[in-house]
Amino acid sequence: MVFGLLGWIYVAACAAARPQDMSLPITALVPLRRDTFGALCFVVSACAAVGLQVGTGRPLSRQYPGSGVLTALLRTVVCYGLFVWAYLCVNSLTHPYTIGMRLTHFSAFPAEGTTAVASFLLAAASFLGLRLLGSKRGG
Repeated sequence: MVFGLLGWIYVAACAAARPQDMSLPITALVPLRRDTFGALCFVVSACAAVGLQVGTGRPLSRQYPGSGVLTALLRTVVCYGLFVWAYLCVNSLTHPYTIGMRLTHFSAFPAEGTTAVASFLLAAASFLGLRLLGSKRGG
């Protein structure tokens, strides 16, 4: 989880500082585009976060009982949704001309601005869902 997140943060920082370099390879040894590497790291990290929570109840902790798949998914969507939103907020400040452009090279949809709004709303809805589940369970 941590290494995937660090890989994504590296690519996000590069994208904020030099968006024109995203199509370049991550290294000469591995002919993988920088933005592709970042997307893969993000997905691997988010999946690992869900898996850790389902097994233990909290990421990187083995002393708590499992929390259930729904709770794990909601927690991960809150956290990673806010990561995406923060990344796109930084992008809108460092290079606002890309806010209307597509988010990834994988697909023409969605645009960065649409993704920012959707990730924020999804994180907020997931947080509300967690609160509702917590109140039903008495905690």
